[in-house]
Amino acid sequence: MTVILMHALAVYAVVLAPLVGVVWYRQAKRRVASGDPLAKVKLYRWIVIEQVVSTAAALVWWRFAGLPGPLLGLGAPRSWTWNTVALVALSGWLLWEAARLRPKAEKIRAKFKDSLGTMMPDTPFDRSWFGAVSIGAGISEELVFRGFLIYYLGAVLPHTNLAERVLLTSLSFGFGHIYQGRTRAISAGIVGLVLACFNVASGSLLLPMVLHAVADYRLLLILPPEAPQAAASSA
Repeated sequence: MTVILMHALAVYAVVLAPLVGVVWYRQAKRRVASGDPLAKVKLYRWIVIEQVVSTAAALVWWRFAGLPGPLLGLGAPRSWTWNTVALVALSGWLLWEAARLRPKAEKIRAKFKDSLGTMMPDTPFDRSWFGAVSIGAGISEELVFRGFLIYYLGAVLPHTNLAERVLLTSLSFGFGHIYQGRTRAISAGIVGLVLACFNVASGSLLLPMVLHAVADYRLLLILPPEAPQAAASSA
């Protein structure tokens, strides 16, 4: 049973999740175009559900596999000092970058309206759910891609080295964002590679989890909530 769950989770993360993302995103775009005021919230809710289920599946598998936590990055970092410094410095830079971009919020909305507009929160209700998606992404995606998948590749492809597994999981992470377009998928793959390096360097998922969540959450700092009339017209 444990082996079946392990393979099923890997297939879902690498193959099925990207396809599900494309379907959900297209459905959300149609709802936005039709004027559904809850179109984005419905998308965010499905994403949060998927995050909870994938996180639970990974933890259940880990529990019944009886593996030591550090094999999946579920443990304390090698150096709390190094991690704290890196976390404060990088989080501070991300937040500073968000503050710098906030005056350009309208230009950013216009630039990415066709490609990422459906993911950009408008109303306060949208924003509350997007915040949940951001935190969930930091937990679930890091656990599945930087924790589980790196271990999984080592188990099923023992001839690969750590660098190759990091690269393969980063490519898979990028492909998982293909619903956002090819350019964004490539960017996500690069970000995944950086986060994987943090995981390997620190020996823990703590740093990449927090940075991932902060990086996604900063969109709420860049884009202020739109007025109801503006949100309705943009839909």
